Amino acid sequence: MRNFNSFQRHLDLLNENLSELEYNGNDNSFALGVLEQIDSQISSIKSNIEIDVRPAKQSGKKLGVSQTMPDKDREKFSALARDIIDKTEDLTLMMGSVPGARKEKDYAFKHKDMEKYIYVNNRPDGARGALGDDPHELMTAALCLFPKQHNITNSDEMDALVELIQGQLKNVKGYKPSQVSSLKDDYANLAMAVSAANSIISAGYGNADKVYLTGQAWDDDVKQFQVTKYGMKDFNSSDFIIKKGDNFLGVSLKKKKRSTQGDPTLINKAFTTLLSGKEFDKLRKQIDKDAGEFYVHVINLAAKLKILSPELMQDIKKNKPTPKNWKQYIQRIPNDLVNRVLKGKRTLFGDMAQTVINNSDLIANQLVQLIFKADLKDLRKVNFDFALVTGIGDYGSRKGVVVEKGEYKDIETVSTSMDKLFSEGKPSIRLTPGASQAFDKNASAANVKFDLMIGSITIANIVLRYKGNFRSAPNFTAEMTQEFKTIYKGE
Repeated sequence: MRNFNSFQRHLDLLNENLSELEYNGNDNSFALGVLEQIDSQISSIKSNIEIDVRPAKQSGKKLGVSQTMPDKDREKFSALARDIIDKTEDLTLMMGSVPGARKEKDYAFKHKDMEKYIYVNNRPDGARGALGDDPHELMTAALCLFPKQHNITNSDEMDALVELIQGQLKNVKGYKPSQVSSLKDDYANLAMAVSAANSIISAGYGNADKVYLTGQAWDDDVKQFQVTKYGMKDFNSSDFIIKKGDNFLGVSLKKKKRSTQGDPTLINKAFTTLLSGKEFDKLRKQIDKDAGEFYVHVINLAAKLKILSPELMQDIKKNKPTPKNWKQYIQRIPNDLVNRVLKGKRTLFGDMAQTVINNSDLIANQLVQLIFKADLKDLRKVNFDFALVTGIGDYGSRKGVVVEKGEYKDIETVSTSMDKLFSEGKPSIRLTPGASQAFDKNASAANVKFDLMIGSITIANIVLRYKGNFRSAPNFTAEMTQEFKTIYKGE
């Protein structure tokens, strides 16, 4: 366990960050601040948070919050959030206040400075699978229990393969019944699963003893690999873990329909995820100041344009918007106006872009770790390997079964490629040359594009933008560049 001491220090840092929050007398804004801090530590899942205004969700003792995310991620997010809360000194879990039928998806807790407890209703964002939970992870994991790669050419062979998968479920831990019920007739997901599993088997991890899905919880057999680092509870972003003899492989699984399609994003998380640690204290305060001033301007502009409801105008007159309380108003401002102001000279993105460039070294180093997880190579000391795997395939009545060669990027090769680049230069970040930026005249979109570089090589393309919730920090997404892929493949 000595190998995990450094990881524990990062968990302690998370607790410090949550403890730094000061109760401001406003239950709503403070509760949202606490939840945003928790959300920022769960890097693999993006959620939207807002006060649940339904009368049944509020009382003298309870403050109801609505949190939306992909349906398949709700139980995983809730489990991670509960663990963070349980390990934070100022917070107390109150799962006794959660009905039995909701205990896997919802969570409740109390902050020491609040009279009310906070109840989080974890809701799907509408992107439900047609047959229930997405079975792709279960399919891929179960296929790794077989000793040989799989070849499927028609629906009959796919039906037979699903039956074989069902026969292997005794060696799979952590799946849900709804994932099993979704196995049949989902030929597109099966094609992508075969592609991914074949690449894993080719890497030497076929004929596995057991596989562990991590979506609901980490099984005791693999819990020692659940790493907290850089303030992230899920720094080890494995969707499932393969056990073969004394060796383990964590797989971060992605999928796409064809090789020519753009790669799935390596990360999709709030910008504040970057800012965990005392070295970012000054940076966080500057960003909070800039955001507060910008959104007060937007609120005042909306009031001048007379496009707000009488109720909101009354609230604004009663309690003037300031850089400290703006969050209680901004979600009531029309999105069209906010997006319009986010494109132009006065946009918040201009200040944020300048802050990023001014702190290029600090932010670039953090991005390299958050995106590529290079530090997970340390777990090789305890027989744990890690790989980014993308299954590529599809199915249709005309095209039939399409299974392309999957993409397998093991952490050792990724980190070795980076080490070679590090020997020639240091990490940095720049505005993408020639790209239309939010602060440009006649900007095409409310976003900012950056290049993450090591030396002269661009390793990832970064996009910073909002996704509908202006109260939270904007999201950044990252995609590996073709330039880095070429180096990685040794071409």
